[in-house]
Amino acid sequence: MVPPFDIFRLDKDGSLQWLQTADSLQAAKLRIEVLALSAPGQYVIFSQKTGNKTVIAAGKGQEN
Repeated sequence: MVPPFDIFRLDKDGSLQWLQTADSLQAAKLRIEVLALSAPGQYVIFSQKTGNKTVIAAGKGQEN
């Protein structure tokens, strides 16, 4: 089974860099919190099931 959520980092040029998958939206958000400790910025969570995208600004100097 394919994990239902993909996590991407939004680069400054607007491109998306795929990072990993997650089994739930909550798990994806927690993973972004950890990733943002060393790489603050904008992240995108993509739902394979619904096609919805959630953009999260995370890390130092970012607002959620």
